Amino acid sequence: MHVNTPLEPDTTDFSEPVVQARKRQLSLIWLIPVVAALIGGWLIYKTLSEKGPEVVIIFKTAEGLEAGKTKIKFKDVEVGQVTELSLTEDISQVSVKAQFVKGAEAYLTENTRFWVVRARVAAYGVSGLGTLLSGAYIDTDPGKPGEPVLKFNGLEEPPIFTTVDPGRIFMLKADRKGSIEVGAPVYYRQIPVGKVIAYNLAPEGTSIFFKVFVNAPYHKYVHENTRFWNASGFDMKLDTQGIRIQTESFVSLMVGGITFDIPNSYESPGEAAQEEAIFTLYSNRDAAEKKDYAEKKLFLLNFDTSVRGLFPGAPVEFRGIQIGEVIDLKLEYDANKKSFEIPVLIVIEPGRLNLKKNTAPKVHEKIIDFLIAKGLYAQLKTGNIVTGQQYVSLDFFPNAEPRRITYQGDYPVIPTLPTQIEEIASKIGQFIAKLDKLPLDQIGNDLKDTLQGARRITNSPEIGEALRSLNTAVKEIQLLTTDLRIRTAPEINAALKQAQQSLATSNAVLETDSPLQYRMKETLEELSDAARSLRVLVEYLENHPESIVTGKGSEK
Repeated sequence: MHVNTPLEPDTTDFSEPVVQARKRQLSLIWLIPVVAALIGGWLIYKTLSEKGPEVVIIFKTAEGLEAGKTKIKFKDVEVGQVTELSLTEDISQVSVKAQFVKGAEAYLTENTRFWVVRARVAAYGVSGLGTLLSGAYIDTDPGKPGEPVLKFNGLEEPPIFTTVDPGRIFMLKADRKGSIEVGAPVYYRQIPVGKVIAYNLAPEGTSIFFKVFVNAPYHKYVHENTRFWNASGFDMKLDTQGIRIQTESFVSLMVGGITFDIPNSYESPGEAAQEEAIFTLYSNRDAAEKKDYAEKKLFLLNFDTSVRGLFPGAPVEFRGIQIGEVIDLKLEYDANKKSFEIPVLIVIEPGRLNLKKNTAPKVHEKIIDFLIAKGLYAQLKTGNIVTGQQYVSLDFFPNAEPRRITYQGDYPVIPTLPTQIEEIASKIGQFIAKLDKLPLDQIGNDLKDTLQGARRITNSPEIGEALRSLNTAVKEIQLLTTDLRIRTAPEINAALKQAQQSLATSNAVLETDSPLQYRMKETLEELSDAARSLRVLVEYLENHPESIVTGKGSEK
């Protein structure tokens, strides 16, 4: 074995290196960006594919709204988000851009409504308290189907109801608006069951239409015969039962309210009311409960004296029961008579006069004409002493002459009588007239002479002498009374005592166990026996009178 020393050169043979081609392999590190790109692309596709429509909502203010934070909800489900806030071109409002989820196109129509939900305090309630912690959001009401749009005008106040709320809308017609406002409650038997959602003036300008929404299930209590009336404020009545005050709730005192029910005068409620059925809104409960009659007849009353306190709407009563009301009254001058008259137009509902079945048919047809022929008259009477209001009273007056019905123009005329006060004034006038006819001067002179004669008699000497004699007689009577009291009274007392003792002795004699009573009883028995023997002897002598001569033994 050869070992090279350090001084010897290395003669080892080194061959040329061989370069071999190495096979390429894909590194795992490159998979990461590929997967990330794929995921990013899928997310972009998913975002673009799930992206819904972008809409613009116009509000007057952006209070409580924030871009990228404020949500848009429907039934508390998030359906979109506010993406941008900006002012409109005229800087009078705020333009809110919002991005909705996919599928929102179906309910973004011309009937869709948006409003901002925030904490609100109103006269008819408090709402949105939950937003104090979570922040404001935009709520949605899809509304009825309509044309699709992407720009909306937002509501400044939340709607009274939404289209998804179960219930029914009804229309109420009234002469005046009163104190009823949008949002005012609707009551059924003092339970809040709905609200007023809108009101507007009728096209002809003579009435007001209210639109009310009644929540389910209370809408089923609205029928054809249901009556609605204004329950605003409180209802005060002054009648024979005293003062009565009634109100639905404190809210109705502040913002008004409406109540509905079925009057007791109806036998059945009728069919269920349909959507947007029209009802009359009465001014109060009494007007709502007043029964309507189809048949109405107009009559005329002529008064020639003051009708102060009589107004249109005043009741017309027959023996205390209302059968109509006053329609109109005015002052007219009759040039022929040269006097003033006050014609009063009244309406009477003959259906209020319930006639028995056995009444003649002609009476049914012309009941008022028949009553006038029997002596029916009209008279003004005071209904309230405090207010001085008057009403028309129809009745039969025994001292008045029956009259036939007459016509003044197209109206039949009911005869009238003066009021009770006028009758009293007339009687007082007649009494004064009679007093004027009396010879008061002659009566006064005669009375003066009588008084003078009485004075002469009183001052005459004979009257003085008679009074002195009367005074002497009174003194003698006083002396006699004194003597009776001092002398006679003790003797009378002694006599009374003696009589009392005698009565006591008599009672002792008459007692059952006394000896005197026993002897008297024996004597009475002996007398009874003697009387019996005497009666037998008398009967014998009547039958045998000859025995007086011949004796008893010779009767044979």
